[in-house]
Amino acid sequence: MIANDGSTVLLAATGHIRSFIAQRLNENAETSSKANLAPITAKIIAYPTGSAFESDWIVHERARVVDADLYTKLNDQNRRAMLVMNTGSGTWRVEDTVSLQAGEKDIVIGPILTKKAAAALGEAFNDVFELCRFPKELALAPIGNSCVYKQMGHCPGTCDGSEPMDAYQERFANAIEIACAGVDDWRLQLKSEIQQASTDLDFEHAQIAKRQLDQVEKLPTDAIGFARSMHTMSCVCITPSVRKGWAMVWVLGADGLIPLAAVNEDQQGIETTINITQSPIGLGQVQLDRFALVARHWMTKPSRAKRRRVTILDTNTTNWQSKITQAIADACLPVDLDLDDEEHTHIVR
Repeated sequence: MIANDGSTVLLAATGHIRSFIAQRLNENAETSSKANLAPITAKIIAYPTGSAFESDWIVHERARVVDADLYTKLNDQNRRAMLVMNTGSGTWRVEDTVSLQAGEKDIVIGPILTKKAAAALGEAFNDVFELCRFPKELALAPIGNSCVYKQMGHCPGTCDGSEPMDAYQERFANAIEIACAGVDDWRLQLKSEIQQASTDLDFEHAQIAKRQLDQVEKLPTDAIGFARSMHTMSCVCITPSVRKGWAMVWVLGADGLIPLAAVNEDQQGIETTINITQSPIGLGQVQLDRFALVARHWMTKPSRAKRRRVTILDTNTTNWQSKITQAIADACLPVDLDLDDEEHTHIVR
C-alpha cells in the first residue's frame, strides 16, 4: 500500500488478498483493532506468487529498501545459528546470521537451527577430537595450566606443553574438515571406519569409532543436519510457480536469490543451467539475511496435511542432481487449496 508521496504505508504477504485489502481499508465499515489505512493509501501494488517462499522473498527484498524496521524484524525471525571455528586459535564459538563477525582465520559452519544445537555440535568436536575447552589456557601454551580433562586422560595437554601445538592444530584441522562436510558424512565415515577395523580385526579402533558414532548419533539431527561450510555453499530452490502445474527454479549465490527458470515435469537440462549459474553465497550481511530467509524454509518440517512443495538443496552435496526431478514434480503437483488451507503466510507489522 503506497501513499501519495510514494512512501510505503504497508508491506505484507497474504494468501487472501481481497479480504485482506478490504479489512485494512475498512471497506465494510466494521469495528476493528487494526488502523483504517484508507485515508493515507493512494494505490495498491500486488504481486501474485506461487508459494509462501516467493511471497516472503518479495517482502524481504522490498523491506530492505523501504522499511528498515520491518526488515530488522524479519531478519530476527529468520535468525539462524552458526558454528565459527578459528584456525588461528584452535577454538570455536557460536554466532548467528544477524551478528556474525567472521575474520580471515574463521571457518563458518551453518545453518544451524539454534545456538544450543550449535554448541552441542562444538562439544561433540571437543569430545571426539580432544579439543581444548579452555581457550585462555590454550593461548598460553606451552606454559598454560592443565585442566581436569588432562588429569582425567581426556586431553593430551597442549596448554601445559605435554603435547606440541602442531599436533593439536592437526586435530583441529580434522574437526574442521568434518564440520565442512556435514554430520551425515561424519556418520558415514565412522561407520566405514568401524567396518574396516572389524575386517582388520583391529577391535580397539572399532571400539573407539563406535563410541564416537554414539556421540554423533546423540546430536540433534533436525537442527544441524544441513550445516556445512558456508564458504562454499550455494543453494537451489524448487518452488511452485504462479503458473499452475509448473515449478520455479531459484539459485541462491553471490548475486542473491535469482529466479532462474519456470519449468514443468518435461524439462531437460536444468541441472546444467544451475551448474553454470551457481556460486558461493558469501558472508556479507545482506547475503546472510537472504540466506537466513532461505534457511528458515529449508529447516521447516513438512506439513502432515499435504506434500511439501518447496525443496531446497545444497549444490555442494554429491546427490543434489538426483533429487531435482522429484523436487520439480512435487512443486508442479496440482493442489486445489481452500482459502483456509492456503500456504501463504502473513507478514504484517
